[in-house]
Amino acid sequence: MKSIEIGGEFHWDGLPKGPFLPWPESYLFLSLGRDAVLALRKRRKDEILAKTLFIPDYFCPEVSKYWKDNGITIQQYEDDPRWPHPNWNTLTPARGDCVLAVNYFGVRDGSIWQDWYKSNPQISLIEDHSHDPLSVWAKTSNADYCFASIRKIFPAPDGAILWSPRRHSLPPEPENQNWSGSALKLAGMIWKKEYFGSKETNLLLKDSFRKFQVEGEKLLSESKGLSISPWSHNLLLNGFPENWRIKREENVRLLLELLKESTNVKSLFSDWPLGHCPFNVVLVFKTNEGREIFRSRIISKGIFTPVHWVLDLDKDGHAFDLSSCILTIPVDHRYSAADMHFIADTIKEIDNEI
Repeated sequence: MKSIEIGGEFHWDGLPKGPFLPWPESYLFLSLGRDAVLALRKRRKDEILAKTLFIPDYFCPEVSKYWKDNGITIQQYEDDPRWPHPNWNTLTPARGDCVLAVNYFGVRDGSIWQDWYKSNPQISLIEDHSHDPLSVWAKTSNADYCFASIRKIFPAPDGAILWSPRRHSLPPEPENQNWSGSALKLAGMIWKKEYFGSKETNLLLKDSFRKFQVEGEKLLSESKGLSISPWSHNLLLNGFPENWRIKREENVRLLLELLKESTNVKSLFSDWPLGHCPFNVVLVFKTNEGREIFRSRIISKGIFTPVHWVLDLDKDGHAFDLSSCILTIPVDHRYSAADMHFIADTIKEIDNEI
């Protein structure tokens, strides 16, 4: 029989069923979250993002590179998911600059940024809610703009959302309709479903869906200003299934409870604001070597664990320290309570071995 597999990209699981949680009142769908910032720069007559965009030093390097490569001036400030708030002393925007705030893993209280923005109205504030676009923070934001890469939490091959809590006008829909990358990702989702449905391990099916995933992601990464594909648009249009969000939070709570007696495995967080839903369970190891040994072994057990994010820094510091020791455990709506027990037992087994 085929062994259990947890994690990795979403497979096709049919059309989502309601009830649905609605997206913000006025929004724009995009293909990729990273294009929200470029779309804003093109639209605003007051030349938003014409100056400097301040981003946290702990942030997805592929996205920050994409922005730099497309002409946005970037400056970093210090922030860290382990901290209650950024190092405000390193955040020094001038009038007309933009600041990006990130709700790391969906568990940060947005009031810290709301208070900061009230004291700094001379700048434009953009928020990244990719890890939880339906949080209380996202719903009550006072930022100029918010965006989220929906495909990170929703089984769609592409899809992102941009909205303005301050009711600023939004950019027009992107004109690029080369949806080849999304089509390949959708094919990967369908073939992955077939792989899961097979009774035995079928390496041909696995090789096929992995090829579609990799090639599709490559095409998406090479795109610029891409509109959302019509199939993803239809999938996302009704909103986010409420039961998926409930299940994700239940799984996070259960796995954290099952791991609370572990001595060598430390969770990045154990609680979160009411009305927020954590992205996944996130573990922090003492050393990079320990993380890599653990990751290799848990992948060999069929649990595929990403790193958010792999930073390529040329000097030591808090961001590199966390990047080298962090690991995300996938516990989204695809998985049951029995799966959480399997994950916990596997983690404990590996922990005892190393």
